[in-house]
Parts: sequence; C-alpha cells; structure tokens
Amino acid sequence: MANERHTDIKEFEVDSSTRQSVHSITKYQPFRLALSTTASNLVTAGKGEQAVNWVTNPSIEATDVTMYTATGASAARSTAQAATGSASLLINPANSAAGEGFYWTSAQLPFSVHEQYITVQCEHRGASASGNVKIEIRDVTGATVLATSGNSNLAASFTRVTASYTVPETTTAAQYRIYVTTGSNHNIDFYIDKLMFEVREDVSTVSTYVDGNQGLNYEWVGTANASNSIKRPAMSKIRGIKITNESGSAGEIVYVGLDTTATTTTGIPVLAGATLETNWPLDFRDKVSVISASGTPTVSGVVWGYTLV
Repeated sequence: MANERHTDIKEFEVDSSTRQSVHSITKYQPFRLALSTTASNLVTAGKGEQAVNWVTNPSIEATDVTMYTATGASAARSTAQAATGSASLLINPANSAAGEGFYWTSAQLPFSVHEQYITVQCEHRGASASGNVKIEIRDVTGATVLATSGNSNLAASFTRVTASYTVPETTTAAQYRIYVTTGSNHNIDFYIDKLMFEVREDVSTVSTYVDGNQGLNYEWVGTANASNSIKRPAMSKIRGIKITNESGSAGEIVYVGLDTTATTTTGIPVLAGATLETNWPLDFRDKVSVISASGTPTVSGVVWGYTLV
C-alpha cells in the first residue's frame, strides 16, 4: 500500500476466523543455524508455488532410463555431471543431421472443457562450449512440433530451457512428448538434467523445477525417482515456535520477532542455554525474525503452522 492512514487498521491487523482458530497444525519448519548481529528470518510465511512433475525419473537418479528414447543419438545415465543430485542423461549425437537427442512420452492428458497449459523444462550442459540444443513439445507421434524453446547454445555449465503449449478446450484426450535435440548438426556430447512436464489449468507460466528430493514440502507420489512428484504449499500461517539458544556465553542473547524484524529492544529475549516455546496457538502471517545481541550463537528448534487454502 501507499499513503496509509489510521483507518487502514483492518489491513494491518487481521482477526482469526473460527475456522482458522481451530485449524490443525499441518506444516512445520525445523531449523538449526548460527545467528549474527544482523536480523534474519527463520520462516517467511506464504503458500508459495504448488506444482506437479509428470516425469518419473527427472533428475536421472534411478539407473533405469528406459523412459527416455534416443533418436539419432545414444542416451545413457552418467555421473560425470549433475545439475541436481548425482547424475544426468548423457547424449551422444550421431552427427548425421540436426534433431538428434531423445524424447519422453507423457501419460494421457484427459479431455477438458477448459484450456490446459503444458509446460516443459530441462537443464543442459555441453561437453564443450559449442553446439546447441532445444526443448520441444510435440504430439504423441513426434511429427508435429507444438512449442519450442528455440536453439540454446551449449556451455560448460547447466542452462535452463523451457517451452509452453496451450491445449485448446475440448481437445480429445491425448499423450504428448518432450523432445530434447540438437538445433543443428554437430557431434558435441551434452548432459540433460532436471526434466519437468507439468499440466495446469490456472496459469501458463513455467513452474520452478520439482522432484521429490528437493526438500521440505516436496514429495514423490510413489517410489522415489520412479513416480510423479509434487510440491505442496508452504506454511502461510504461523501458529507456534520452539527455539533453543545453544550458546553457553551469557552475552549471546537471542531476540525473536513475530511479524516484525527482530531487534535487541523489540524482540523476545532468549538467554544463553534457554528455550522459548509458545504454549498458546499464535496467528502470525508474515515471518519469524531472529537476531543475536553479540557473537554467533547457534539456535535450533521448529516453527509450526498450516496453510489456509
């Protein structure tokens, strides 16, 4: 907001509804970190991005890579390079023509009376900084290109490429393919990692990469590295905190701020060796901020909350 006035108090203070006050705690954020005399946030509230990845071995952590079909090239799992995890898909083009690489075929996209948005992405890295690749969305035959990233130059570091396609409303249920291939004829090996195929009806923007190994709120739907994966919404309401000041030095007092930036004058003090634990449900919607009076004391504990959908 701008030009705030005292009459905007309802924007500053929000009373919990009955529904919110009895909502179960469904989210947590554990922590253990060293603080400093500069304030930092343990948690910043917000649902964040929710997303689903249909690719079942997206970071090539599983040894089975048969879901990827080579075309005009050889494809194999490699641990020489990785954008995430410990492996990637190594592609060796045959150097006969452009369009050499591999493809992946999706499960069937169901019929819908609404538009559906397919977005795809991956990261590529060249064995040398020459040649190029592109990512495309094609129909299930591979004959029709529906969307493309355009050519992206290979480099000695991983680079993200994306493409998006809007499936018209009332389109017959169908499968689609991701193609990652050379944009021109060359024989430069390249590595592919962090593949993602997502379908949405709300927005057409490309989500941040998802797989079940990415941390808190990420999950495999089934077997790890062999099933779809999801990113759940994060904590949007803060309901409780337990924080222990592990320091043994009396001067290293930790101050905690709730929905405000902690300072040594406005924060809740947690003395060295002590623990602050809330016993009554809170309702904070911005952040938990912490700062040390001196030194770099380590704090540990957990923030509890939930997501209001």
